[in-house]
Amino acid sequence: MANLYRLTLQQRHRLPPVSTGVSSGYSTCLSCVSGVSKKSDCRRFKASRRLVVGLGAAFCSQFMTMAGTLGANSLIASARQRGAVEQVLKDVQWPEQFPFKEEDFQRFDESPDSLFYETPRFVTHIDDPAIAALTKYYSEVFPPSNTPGVSILDLCSSWVSHFPPGYKQDRIVGMGMNEEELKRNPVLTEYVVQDLNLNPKLPFEDNSFDVITNVCKTHR
Repeated sequence: MANLYRLTLQQRHRLPPVSTGVSSGYSTCLSCVSGVSKKSDCRRFKASRRLVVGLGAAFCSQFMTMAGTLGANSLIASARQRGAVEQVLKDVQWPEQFPFKEEDFQRFDESPDSLFYETPRFVTHIDDPAIAALTKYYSEVFPPSNTPGVSILDLCSSWVSHFPPGYKQDRIVGMGMNEEELKRNPVLTEYVVQDLNLNPKLPFEDNSFDVITNVCKTHR
């Protein structure tokens, strides 16, 4: 709809300046043509003005028809694009050997993360519109609240997970670095404090969770 509105504005700018042309054309009609009566000139001007208005109306009608088609195509293109994104990992051809070396993952600051996360920080790392978009996405893809048997893991969790308001499941586990932050998270039913840099193995059996979330957790 926004694209359609933008296109409409652009096309409007291309229309002949009817209202402006009336004033300037009328002045030209009266003052710049010698030997012809004002009445005759004005008749010609009115005829030309009707032609301009008629062409403008026809153009607008044709444009609105085209715009409707463009709008439909735009929606189709948008839907197809989302479908393509959802299929990005389908039939992926993985390399036979891992393409990176251990040193490729070295950090600029190799000091223990536990020093940084020793002090609780009750802050958010993305702005309000991003939080709203994330919460809306969760509301669309999460299993319905209170679905029997559903387990969720919020990896690298903190005091807030940005889940939909009032969202609950039998088991929502938070894994993070600061216990005080995890205690404050209202959606968690349990939590685990673990430094994944020192111990990257998760303390859970395979297939323990239906959903795993990990947001804004790129470390230094």
